[in-house]
Amino acid sequence: MTIIVVDDEKIILDGERKVIEACVGDARVLGFSSAEAALQFASENNVDVAFLDIEMADLNGIELAKRLKQHCRNLNIIFATAYNSYYQEAMALHASGYLLKPIRKEQVLAELEDLRYPKRESREGLFVRAFGSFEVFFNEKPLLFRYQKAKELFAYLVDRRGTVVSRDELVTILWGGEETHTNYYKQVQKDLRDTLASVGMEDILIKQRGVLGLLMKGYRCDYYDYLQGLPRGLNAYRGEYMRQYDWAEPTWVNLEGKSTLWTP
Repeated sequence: MTIIVVDDEKIILDGERKVIEACVGDARVLGFSSAEAALQFASENNVDVAFLDIEMADLNGIELAKRLKQHCRNLNIIFATAYNSYYQEAMALHASGYLLKPIRKEQVLAELEDLRYPKRESREGLFVRAFGSFEVFFNEKPLLFRYQKAKELFAYLVDRRGTVVSRDELVTILWGGEETHTNYYKQVQKDLRDTLASVGMEDILIKQRGVLGLLMKGYRCDYYDYLQGLPRGLNAYRGEYMRQYDWAEPTWVNLEGKSTLWTP
C-alpha cells in the first residue's frame, strides 16, 4: 500500500507521517510539502490513500483531491485539516474520511479500517492464519503437511513468536510429555522441515541442538498484525484463536482482554 501525506507546514507534515507510519506497518508513507510535488508523484505512481491538508499556499486541498483522482481512480482521500467548514465539500468529493488536526493514531486506524476503496492485502509468500482455525498458506494455496502433528508443531512455534522451544516442552505440548513419542517427534520435526523446504521456506526454521523456533520476519501472520495494531490484523480477529488446539487458550484469553482496547 502506498500512502501520501500533503501539508505545506513541515512540522505538521513530519508529525502526521510518524502517526500514520505507526498505524500501517509495511506500507510506504511519503510526505509532500507541495501539492504540485504530490501531483507529480501520483502521475507516475499508484497511490492508495492520500491524507490532505485543505488550506495550503500553492493549491487548495479540495482542488488537489480532484486532480489526484484523475491520476488514481480509486484513491481514498482523507482530509486532515484544522477547519470543519469544508466538510460538505469533502463529502461531495466522496472522500473516505475527514479528520481535524492534530490527528491521533486511533483516528487514523479507524479511517484505514473503513476505506471507501479497501485495498486487498496480498498473501503471496508464506501466510499464517492464527485467527479461527489455524491454517498455513503459500501464495494463497494451503500448505499440506504429511502429519497433523507437524502442523500443530508449526502452530505452537508461531504462538511462541520467535522464542526457541526445547524438545521436552514440544513433546509435552504435542503428546502430554510421554517419552515413548520421542522417535515420533523426530519424524514430525522432519516433516515440518521438508514441508517448508518444498516451498523454499526452510530458512525460517531455527534448529539448534535440542531446541526449535521460527524467524518471525520470514512469514506474515494475522496474529502478529493484530499485536502491532495494524488494521488488517484488527479486522481479522473475530474472537477465535487456533481453535483446534487446547494449549492455545491462554493466548486467546489474553487476546480477549486486548480486544476491548480496540473497540471503537
